[in-house]
Formats: sequence, structure tokens, C-alpha cells
Amino acid sequence: MKRTKDTDYLHISTRIRCVEGQLMNSTQLYRLAESKDAQEAEKLLEEKGWPAFDWRDMLQLEQVISQRRQQMMELLYAHCPRPEMIEVFRLKYDYHNIKAILKGDAQQVDPTRLLSAAGLIPPRELLRMIREGDLEGMDPVMAQAVEKAKEMLERTGDPQLSDMVLDRAEKEETLKKAKDSGSGFLTGYVQRTIDCCNLRTALRLGRMGKGLDYAQRAILSGGTIPEEVFYQPLTREELPHVLAGTCLETLESQALDALEGGGFALLDKACDDLLIEYARFASKVPFGEETVIGYLLACEAEYNAVRSVLAGKNAGLSQDKIMERLRICYAV
Repeated sequence: MKRTKDTDYLHISTRIRCVEGQLMNSTQLYRLAESKDAQEAEKLLEEKGWPAFDWRDMLQLEQVISQRRQQMMELLYAHCPRPEMIEVFRLKYDYHNIKAILKGDAQQVDPTRLLSAAGLIPPRELLRMIREGDLEGMDPVMAQAVEKAKEMLERTGDPQLSDMVLDRAEKEETLKKAKDSGSGFLTGYVQRTIDCCNLRTALRLGRMGKGLDYAQRAILSGGTIPEEVFYQPLTREELPHVLAGTCLETLESQALDALEGGGFALLDKACDDLLIEYARFASKVPFGEETVIGYLLACEAEYNAVRSVLAGKNAGLSQDKIMERLRICYAV
């Protein structure tokens, strides 16, 4: 594969710098959370380039997010010297669709409305491939995982076990694509997502009393922290030593809280914040692959933030509760 230079990204970096000013910063997101009615919320979103829609209708919101994501992807695919980097972030939607199809078929429920168009394989085509057993067009890792997950679900009836098969394959394929892209920044991001997944999984398995055999199936490989570290139950005494000197050491407080019976909401937020902090490095790079990856992550973070705020408002949560759930913004 031909090696790209940071100067190859001058054009796309310039375009991104022109449009990233439309991203919401923390102050603007807090204003959205504090909005008193639909009219005020809609006005704030329209000021940042969002189209008019009824924010009380979450289906409309998902349609708007899908449209904005498609526009963002088209921009990056059209001008990125290494567009295959973008595929790294689309794989998760393929695996989401696979899970929905397998579970829907097992329960004899139509999964179509749950399928996302943001993946690499069109939803209808993926549905056909799985139902007909025609997996030749898939990456071998994905195809093998589909067959194994389907067999696991049919044999055990446990969707959690089939999900573990697919989660492992997703991270394996995602990490391979990241490494093949030649981007150390992108590879580092994917590895950190694996570390965060493993920490949360290990804590949950410990609270459930699961043994080594289950942990070896659930813990993912490829992170910056060796997977074997998470095989044994994490105790209050061991956890600080496990996290010390790693990219996860700032999560010690939230991890201890989850370990001792607290909810995982604070840890989930801390993990997401850690990943955004990593992505923020891209904002300091004038041009290069980091600019493309950082912008994509920033857009996804904004979609999740708007979704979180509006879902909270629709659920009747107080402003304080909505604020507690907000992740940090890519745009300071």
C-alpha cells in the first residue's frame, strides 16, 4: 500500500477546518440541555446547521442524524487520501445489524426497522446474505463470526453468548483495518476502545461471579493492556495496580465505584470522555490523518450528545440529571 504523507491531507484538512466550526461546544450543548421548550431547542440546533424537526420525535431525530452522518461520510470519502480509514468506523454498524438480524430471526420478529444504513454492507443485502447463508462477500472474520454466532444462538438460546462472538470479531476486524490503514493515531484509538470494553466487562463478570472460562470468551484481544490482566476477578486492592501506568489509570475512581456495587453510568461516561480526550489531539494537528479521524469522532460525539439531551428531555429528566449524563465535547 502506498504510504501517504501529512501534506497529502492539506486539502481535506482545510475543508474540515471550514466546517468544524459548526460543531457544538460545551457551552452550546449546556444551553441545549437548559432549553425550556421545543422552540428554543429547535432554534439552538438550527443555529448549528441542524434542519428543522420535532425534537420530541426520537425517530425523526435518528433520521436527521443518519442524514448528517451520510453528508459527513460523503465529504470524507470524496477528499480523504486514505478513505479506507473511514471504514474502521462503519464496521460497528454492520455488526449491530448482524446482531439484530440473528436475534430477530430467532424470535421470528422482523428486524428491518432496527437496521442501520451506516455500515459497509447495505442492510437489505446483509439480511439476504445471512438468511440465504451466502457469506462469500463478507470479510472472512465476519463470515466466520456470523456462522458461529448463529449456531451458538440456535444451540443455547442465549443472545449474550452470540453477542460475545460478534463483539470479538468486530474488534478483531476493526483493529486489522486500523493497522492496515497505516495510521498509528487510528490504531491507538481502536486499542483504547478495546481497553475500555475489557475494563467494563471484567468488572461486570466479577460482580456476576463468572469464572476464567467465561472471561476468556468475553475479554477482547488487541488493546494496549494485555488481555490476561482482565481474566481474574479485579479486587479493590488489585484494581489500582492494574490501571497504574496505563491509559485507563484516570478511571480508577469510577471503576472502584462500579466494582463496589455502584452503577456503570459514571464509568461509561469516563470511558467516553477518555476517548474524546484522545481524539482532541487531532485539533492540535494543522493537517494530516489525525484531522480526518478527529472530525469524524467529533461528529459522532455530537450526535450522541444531542441524542442524550433530547432523550433526557423527552423522559422528563431534570436539567441536572441531563447535565450529569453529558460527555465532554470535542470542541472546547
